[in-house]
Amino acid sequence: MARILIIDDDADLVQILTIALSNAGYEVSSAGDPAAGLVTCRQVKPDMILLDYHMPGNTGAHLFETLRRNNATARTPILFMSAIASGQQVLSEVADPALSRFLPKPVQMAQLLSVISEMLEAAKAK
Repeated sequence: MARILIIDDDADLVQILTIALSNAGYEVSSAGDPAAGLVTCRQVKPDMILLDYHMPGNTGAHLFETLRRNNATARTPILFMSAIASGQQVLSEVADPALSRFLPKPVQMAQLLSVISEMLEAAKAK
C-alpha cells in the first residue's frame, strides 16, 4: 500500500481527498501547512506528496525545494495542486519537473487517481 501525504491548508479538501484516496487503497496522512508538512513527511516517509501551491506563509515551490534538498525526499513524486496558479507557472518554478506534475483545483477525482497511479509507477521504475 502506497503512502500519500497531502499538504494543503483547505481542511475540507483534505478530508475529501483523504476519504477518496483511502477508499482507493492508499495510506493517507495530511498536514495543513508547510512546516507541519515537513514534520509529517519525516514521520511517515510518503511514497508521494500532494502539495498545494498556495498556502499562508510559504509557496509550494519553496517547500518543494526543501524536500528536494533532503535525501529522504529527493526522489519522491510531488503532485502540485492550485486553484490560482497555472501548471506552466508552477512547473517553471521547480527545479525537477521530471518527478512533478500539476492538477488544477477543483480536482477531478478520476483524473487525480490516474495521475497518482502513473506517478507512483514511474517512480518505481527509476
